[in-house]
Amino acid sequence: MKDFTLNAYRLNLQAIKSSYQNILTFAEFFLTDPRPRTFCLIRHDVDRRPKRALRMAMLEQEYGVRATYYFRAKSHVFKPEIIKKISQLGHEIGYHYESLSDTNGDISLALKDFETNLKAFREIVPIKTISMHGRPFKGFDNLDMWRDAKNHSLLLNNYGILGDVYLDIDYGETAYINDTGRNWSSTKSNIRDRVVSRVKLDFKGRDDLYNYLRLNPSPQLVFQVHPERWSTHIMDYYLVFCFDTMANLGKAIVNVATDKRHDT
Repeated sequence: MKDFTLNAYRLNLQAIKSSYQNILTFAEFFLTDPRPRTFCLIRHDVDRRPKRALRMAMLEQEYGVRATYYFRAKSHVFKPEIIKKISQLGHEIGYHYESLSDTNGDISLALKDFETNLKAFREIVPIKTISMHGRPFKGFDNLDMWRDAKNHSLLLNNYGILGDVYLDIDYGETAYINDTGRNWSSTKSNIRDRVVSRVKLDFKGRDDLYNYLRLNPSPQLVFQVHPERWSTHIMDYYLVFCFDTMANLGKAIVNVATDKRHDT
């Protein structure tokens, strides 16, 4: 069986379900006190193709698993009917923001953009947690919106957000596994989707990952998956493969250019 198919994801779900008693949404994680010693958080960044997110959400519901889906505010992703359906399946919806990238680094404009988009989401479903969108081909880190203590306080208190999944979680003892770049490496083809963790994991492929999840997983796990990457038929599989390959090539060029600037 190939990796990055819905059947492969089903196997991952089965392994997670058998290994973890506490499978939490991010909102539940932020609200749980004290936090459990062992847990798994399943996170989905919906960058494109929201129908695939719904398909994945339906599969998770079959297993009684609730995940968190972070939707971008772009017109090709922000589909209210799909967002509502995923929420009705029991999953959490969060905002996958990219306001600093969209305003070319202007934090004042970015805050206004964030507030406008957050309001639009909240007209559909509750929003309690957020996750930045990396936008690797733009030179702005969207997390910079909240690094100032005043803006971070605004986020948590005025906007009613429980936390940002990058800034407000200590990943020190947590395994962070993601499919960014169509691989299971923590650094390859991955520019911004990283956390500071002492648990270092890299997998060669589907079998490696499945055996880890089933047999010897970390007590604390964040499993981050992009739904648009997971296909149901062979033609689509290779189309997505080509798209990811081109995207990875672009990221490699960005990395080389960045390294040259740092050397000068």
